[in-house]
Amino acid sequence: NTMLNIVVDVEGYKQRREQQLIRLANRLAEQATQRGQTMTLEPMPANERRIIHITLRGHPQVTTESVGEGSQRHIVVKPL
Repeated sequence: NTMLNIVVDVEGYKQRREQQLIRLANRLAEQATQRGQTMTLEPMPANERRIIHITLRGHPQVTTESVGEGSQRHIVVKPL
């Protein structure tokens, strides 16, 4: 029995979603620094959380952390 993984990317959905997440990450980082408040994102799958973490990894004014369990795991963006 051979297992085969197939990825279906309808009309570039994956790339569009990645760009949306990058914009979201940058917007929340800006809000967190302007307001001096921790910003919380909605729960999302691990691959989407990873994009947020990578996008903000080198940001000089915020840090990110995944919190919660299972399907309720989400990211918080904290000002430094």
